[in-house]
Amino acid sequence: MEIIRFVLLVLIGGFIGWMTNRVAIKMLFRPVNPHKILGITFQGVFPRRKDYMAISLADIIEKELLSKEVIMNQLMGDEKLDAIKDRLKKIIVDKLVEAIPPVVAMFVGGDIKGFVTGYIDKNSDEIFEQMINDFRSTGIDNLNIREIVKNRIDSLDFLEFEKIIFGLMNKELHFVEIIGLFLGAFIGVIQYVITIFI
Repeated sequence: MEIIRFVLLVLIGGFIGWMTNRVAIKMLFRPVNPHKILGITFQGVFPRRKDYMAISLADIIEKELLSKEVIMNQLMGDEKLDAIKDRLKKIIVDKLVEAIPPVVAMFVGGDIKGFVTGYIDKNSDEIFEQMINDFRSTGIDNLNIREIVKNRIDSLDFLEFEKIIFGLMNKELHFVEIIGLFLGAFIGVIQYVITIFI
């Protein structure tokens, strides 16, 4: 008889612990829309705080993970910059050679491509420095990473947002449920021990 009582207390405690954590996890996300019951508004934590979470996440991404400097270094690091310069130089030379009429060749000694290439080689550092500065001032400096991230999160339907969070934390949330099961079972053991001495 005592063993049955022990097993029942452990099973009931484990079930209550598991169910409590499962409900608590669900309540992070549900209900999506606010519902009033007896004058009290019920809404999931994440749906209620989605705007705040969007702002916080956008701030973290901009300040800690993906600053303008990080993006600029990825786009225009030294190795990439040399490759970009070489590619641009080739494109500019080819386009200019195509645009210059053949009659001009006699004024530059017959070698238009050599003349254009020489000019570009001589002035390329200044030209590319100006292009990069223009790109920085008109492109990267005007890039508002925080606003982009916030707008992307705001534009997500909450169910999509929920899928993203569950996708990132599925194992962890399942682990929380299992911990609830074991804690509940342990509380069942403690209850059994207390009932023996009462």
